[in-house]
Amino acid sequence: MTRSFLVATAMLSGTLIGGSAFANQSGATQSPAELTRRAALGVALENTSDGQKVTLVTPQMTAALAGVEPGDIILSVNGQPTKTNMELVAAAGLLRSGDTTVLTLKRGKATKTVTAKATARPLESIPGADVRYGTVSFKEGRLRDILVTPKTAAPAAPVVFLIQGYGCGSVEGPPNHPYHLLAKTLAEAGIGSYRIEKLGMGDSVTSTPCLKTDFALEMEGFEAAYQALIKDRGVSPDRIIILGHSMGGIQAPLIAAKGPAPRGVMVYGTALRNWQDYMQELFAMQGFLSAGADPADAEQAAKAFRPLMQRIFNEDVSLKTIANENPNHEAMLRSAFDWDGDDLILGRNLAYWRGVAAQDTVAAWRDTKAPVLAIYGEADFAAIDERDHKRIVEVVNFYRPGTATYRFLPLTGHGFDVQASRDDVRAANQAGKPVTVAPYNPELTKMMAAWISALPAKGQTAAN
Repeated sequence: MTRSFLVATAMLSGTLIGGSAFANQSGATQSPAELTRRAALGVALENTSDGQKVTLVTPQMTAALAGVEPGDIILSVNGQPTKTNMELVAAAGLLRSGDTTVLTLKRGKATKTVTAKATARPLESIPGADVRYGTVSFKEGRLRDILVTPKTAAPAAPVVFLIQGYGCGSVEGPPNHPYHLLAKTLAEAGIGSYRIEKLGMGDSVTSTPCLKTDFALEMEGFEAAYQALIKDRGVSPDRIIILGHSMGGIQAPLIAAKGPAPRGVMVYGTALRNWQDYMQELFAMQGFLSAGADPADAEQAAKAFRPLMQRIFNEDVSLKTIANENPNHEAMLRSAFDWDGDDLILGRNLAYWRGVAAQDTVAAWRDTKAPVLAIYGEADFAAIDERDHKRIVEVVNFYRPGTATYRFLPLTGHGFDVQASRDDVRAANQAGKPVTVAPYNPELTKMMAAWISALPAKGQTAAN
């Protein structure tokens, strides 16, 4: 059964884990006495049945210095198993410049251990823009934030605050990463951007790592970043546009509703319905929509997950207890939910997912006192289809008529990438062919920039 949940592209297989294609140029600055820079592992990966297979090793980065070669399977990083892409991203995200890094590899039939000093990830650079690295105080630690300001931007230029997808990965990326390309193309349009790392990710230092963070604590981190953008970075809420990508589209209205109200809220590739209902339809229909699987068979198979998902998402019981209740439960948890045997499913802990399921998503949009833009990409099968995006607009316009807009973006996938029509993507998936044509669709930036430039003055009605 095909499964492609609301996850940021940074977590998908085939991405570069700590690439080297950055440049320390005058456009990027980092204050002294800052957080220790995160290290770069420097590999591109392919997800295989054996684990994460290295397809590219970047010279002078940590993996290259350790002697990692294309074709190696990375079994663990500093003793942390890395069977899945999410586990490898999370483990690599904990590496700091200068740390001794121990990698366990499978090379052919042999297993070997290699060691190297971790190399620092260069600072991100965007031509024509200032990239300013800072920190946000959070409980007992600090979170890394990044503010990108076009050098020619007007003093009151808008700033897009990105709320990323659910995975435990860094919001930094090489030049072909969609979040980097988003910031770059926004800067070219005269619009600033702001990103915040999740707990323990990137350069951030917190006592609770991302994989142990529940939904409420993650939300506190985003809320702290929003306040820091206003108070520490000096960006008025009237200039801030919150952009929720994937799971971030569920979190964005929660941040906006808590206030102060931002200039606007944009979402892409998200959901409105209750999380269990979304997951139920995902299991039932995604394989059919994205790859032409038999829809009746898929629906029948999905029925078996219904009572299991009720236990997982809405009841106070451990995953181990659920696994022991029914002979089929353990197999279903492992095969369909990537259960680690403890409390992790789908790359996050159980408390996180129950926090997602507990959200009153419609009420959050009711309380979002800002204009809204909901964008659906044609090839976004993680969001299933465009219905939830249209419903978000209908809900907002019910409470604040004329303030919400829906836009359809052709040929675009869940990760902002250029793909093809739904029919062509389905055919490609059936044939086992790649579907991504380019890592980022600049039409997304144009669509957002046009909407932002057309926003009315405060108190006026937005035009659809």
